[in-house]
Amino acid sequence: MIELEDLDHIREAIVILKGLEVEGANKPGEKLGFKKGKNLMSIFTCKEMDRFIRDVQERKNFSLETNAYFFELHSKRFVSLRYLPKKSLLFVNDLTEERTLSEAKLDFVTAVSHELFTPLSASKANVFLLKDIENDPEKLEILGKVERSLDRMETIIRQLKVLTMIQLRLYELKMEHIPVEEVVHMVLEELREKIESKKIKVNVFVDVETIETDRFVFHTILKNLVSNAVKYSYPDSVVEISITGERLSVKDQGIGIKEEEKSRIFERFYRGSEALKMAPGSGLGLSIVKHLCDTIGYRLEVNSQWLVGSEFIVHFK
Repeated sequence: MIELEDLDHIREAIVILKGLEVEGANKPGEKLGFKKGKNLMSIFTCKEMDRFIRDVQERKNFSLETNAYFFELHSKRFVSLRYLPKKSLLFVNDLTEERTLSEAKLDFVTAVSHELFTPLSASKANVFLLKDIENDPEKLEILGKVERSLDRMETIIRQLKVLTMIQLRLYELKMEHIPVEEVVHMVLEELREKIESKKIKVNVFVDVETIETDRFVFHTILKNLVSNAVKYSYPDSVVEISITGERLSVKDQGIGIKEEEKSRIFERFYRGSEALKMAPGSGLGLSIVKHLCDTIGYRLEVNSQWLVGSEFIVHFK
């Protein structure tokens, strides 16, 4: 039998239920209004309340994060709710402060991104105009390099914003059945210039029509993995993309990863010693892939041999 007074030091509210009625709670639970004899519906409400009450009545496991209004506090709080029917326990964790801090961080990154995009857009527009009126091949080559640097900067800013949202758990997944071949074709079209410049042959094997996933997540994972494969492949080599209902694989015949560097490849901004010589990059691609996989519940596997090539496998289940 749980002695609730022994759990008063725990920050999380722990509530013992008997049906929909509170049988007892630790002090954090009582502060939220979970007092003995009270009915759950008289303590708080949220948009998922009907489903929550139904699952408690049917004694089903329940877990979610949501905004809830607590009547006794006269306050809206962002909380996580977890119900364990076998022990008739409800766990309520007030995440309001963490949520507010996360949103403040995102607001800061968004504001900085916006401020950087304004002069960046102006610079890109000026380079475009100069290229249009310039005839000197040497100057055009310099302008081309400037344009590519500005494009890289824009990509880094966008990636940092996405990565921040993922790390702060503010990105909400939108699960749907997406057409796999359509997404693959879109990614290859976006990378067509890079692929053709190195004369790389891309072999695609898809044996599933649709996958239930988040379109943005799937597209971003695939694009980053294929982009990396192309970037670190030798000219005239082959990149293989394989997608089934259980996994996504991107395999290349590139420089591979040194054994001592494998543990660091998913760090933000990290690039291997030879990768720096092979191609330009921000060092954010694989970090984004890892965080996206963690967010959606995919398992990421890496097989690589130095100077032979790499294979990145994303297991959907």
